[in-house]
Amino acid sequence: MAIEDIFIALEEQGEQESRETLDAAREQSKGIKEDAEYQAKEIRAAKIEAAKAHASLRTTRTVNAARLAARRQVAAVKEAAIVDAFDAALEKLKGIRRTPEYSALFRELAAEAVENLTGSVTFLVDPADAALAREVMKELGVAGDVDASASTAGGLTVLAYDGALLRRNTFEDRLAKYRSTGQSEVAEVLTA
Repeated sequence: MAIEDIFIALEEQGEQESRETLDAAREQSKGIKEDAEYQAKEIRAAKIEAAKAHASLRTTRTVNAARLAARRQVAAVKEAAIVDAFDAALEKLKGIRRTPEYSALFRELAAEAVENLTGSVTFLVDPADAALAREVMKELGVAGDVDASASTAGGLTVLAYDGALLRRNTFEDRLAKYRSTGQSEVAEVLTA
């Protein structure tokens, strides 16, 4: 019986060690599982945050691109309105030649253009203004010629000092000069 008792004791000891090893393995497995779940939760949270940041960045880029496109569109519409306004102004100026006030306006433009000039000059005018230009030239006491080869809505260009000096005083030139300096004012009026 002594051997049988030894076998029983060994068997009980083996079962005890087996149970302890299984319990330790279960505890270790539980710890590994908890750690894996924690890491998975952390990875998931990081991925969600990265996805949110990426989505936010894409949204911001899309919104900014849309704003830029809208600003460009508004600028294009404003520019078109400005061009239309100046074109309409030029069309109205073309009609001034047929008004009684045009003669006085032409005289003022001519007087301004020949101010402080000496010697012979050439009035470059539209054929419709040739007779008026000759009359104004006499009234102002200016020596020179009238060249009726220009195509303008009104006004004149004066050539002096054998063509070395050119003074443009046509409606188109005056409007172009104002356009370069007054474009922002026109834009304000059009968009108000």
